[in-house]
Amino acid sequence: MTNQTNQTKSLEKHYSDGSELIPAEVVARAKREGNEPPNTPVPQLNETQTNPDSIDTTGGYTVDQEGLVNNYAITPEVYPAKFPSEQQQKRYVFQGAIAMVFISFLIVTAFVVS
Repeated sequence: MTNQTNQTKSLEKHYSDGSELIPAEVVARAKREGNEPPNTPVPQLNETQTNPDSIDTTGGYTVDQEGLVNNYAITPEVYPAKFPSEQQQKRYVFQGAIAMVFISFLIVTAFVVS
């Protein structure tokens, strides 16, 4: 009977629901980032960007209830398509014809060999 009471006491003593466990990543992030909220991008210090071609990536983000950042994609600028010139088109047709002849030659060779 004393053995059974010792077991129940040890079970109660060492019972854990896991709430006191803190993942190592959380501790490392707290040391690294300090008191800032997690995953919050730091805005640029300058109001004007130094490079006019760069995109401000810190704007347009939201933080959900869990502290995760939803950094929505920024729509890239649309550029007109550069179609090949007539000379390049003729070269592509010629290369395609050579490829078709080569593939036909390989198929005929495979039938002859087998």
